[in-house]
Amino acid sequence: MRIAALSIMALAGCAALAGCTPRVKSPDAPGVCYFIGHPTPKENKFNVLASNVPDLEHCAVLVYNLRMDMLKTGTAGPETDGAYMGSFLFADNHEVRAGQHYEGPVFPFLVKAPDNRLVAPGSIVQQDDAPSGPQTVDIPKNLPQAPSDKK
Repeated sequence: MRIAALSIMALAGCAALAGCTPRVKSPDAPGVCYFIGHPTPKENKFNVLASNVPDLEHCAVLVYNLRMDMLKTGTAGPETDGAYMGSFLFADNHEVRAGQHYEGPVFPFLVKAPDNRLVAPGSIVQQDDAPSGPQTVDIPKNLPQAPSDKK
């Protein structure tokens, strides 16, 4: 009886969370890269940007390049959205983020490198030259002291 009550409460909680608004579903046509237009604030229109796109990275570059073209004409918003085989892409002026859901969490997918290429985050590491000569460092005054240091 107790388990049944807990199950009903869990199902009611899931229904309450999932029932508000339906999730945006990305088209999953193989190799098709989409630009997501917004004719009205609550409407999404999937426009074919390119076909025969080999992977998500190529689609991300196409969405980013579309954003750069839209910036030139003054038609770009805060971000440019795209989709590829069920995944969503969100391009701004510095990076392209990706996520499995339009409304859900996203992660950095490609970032703009100093030479204006899009690369995987962390793939370019700039190393500083090693200092020539000895370097002195001041000892912080608030370090904890070992018991043997207290006399």
